[in-house]
Amino acid sequence: MFHTLFYEPVYNLLVVVLTFVPLHDIGAAIVLVTLIVKFFLLPLNLSALRTQYLMKRLEPEMNKIKELQKTKPQEASKMMIDLYIKEGVNPFASIFTVILQIPIFFALYFVFSKGLFSDPESLYSFVSFPEKLHTLAFGLFDVTQKNIPIAVLVGLSSYILARRQTVEMVSKKEKHEESFQDHFMKSMRIQLLYVLPIIIGVSSAVLPSALGLYWFTSNVVGYAQDVYMKNKLSHLHPSKHNK
Repeated sequence: MFHTLFYEPVYNLLVVVLTFVPLHDIGAAIVLVTLIVKFFLLPLNLSALRTQYLMKRLEPEMNKIKELQKTKPQEASKMMIDLYIKEGVNPFASIFTVILQIPIFFALYFVFSKGLFSDPESLYSFVSFPEKLHTLAFGLFDVTQKNIPIAVLVGLSSYILARRQTVEMVSKKEKHEESFQDHFMKSMRIQLLYVLPIIIGVSSAVLPSALGLYWFTSNVVGYAQDVYMKNKLSHLHPSKHNK
């Protein structure tokens, strides 16, 4: 099922793009495929960010309900559901977005991990594999080989993107006011901000640079998307809302 629903579409999309880019440059094809995938995921990312902003804005009301949950759990649960319905919040939007991107990433991984080769069994009947394939991305590096500079770019771009996306994860509170959830969010932010970029950078250093190029392009596009979406949804931001 994974092969049919995810691997084949991604593989054929890359082959189709390869037939149109100049010199069948696989580097340009990887960049274009990443842009196409990001474009199709944009509505889901927008929905997830909208939910994130709304949850942040509703945090004071939600905290009151959580306090009530200690003594009246059933009533608190009903109040929380009513609040979600009233504000049009889907608390599972972010989770769904992440879950959907996981098989897409693995499909891209399997397509890129061995470079790119003709796979007649996975190729659609109306798609033809290029007779000549240039594995040098932009004439600079072989995407089938490891590349340390690309890995460094991946690690740095992952950190910059994580820093932007996690800047509002933790509310500013006095230490004695911090709850278990606040401590958990702080820990999560540290993991996303420092540990994950290192893991991604090291992974890019030991894998074919095709994956590194995909990661780097994805990070750059992700940063641009985040800027666009946060500007578009700025009216939902707590600070904006309270003005």
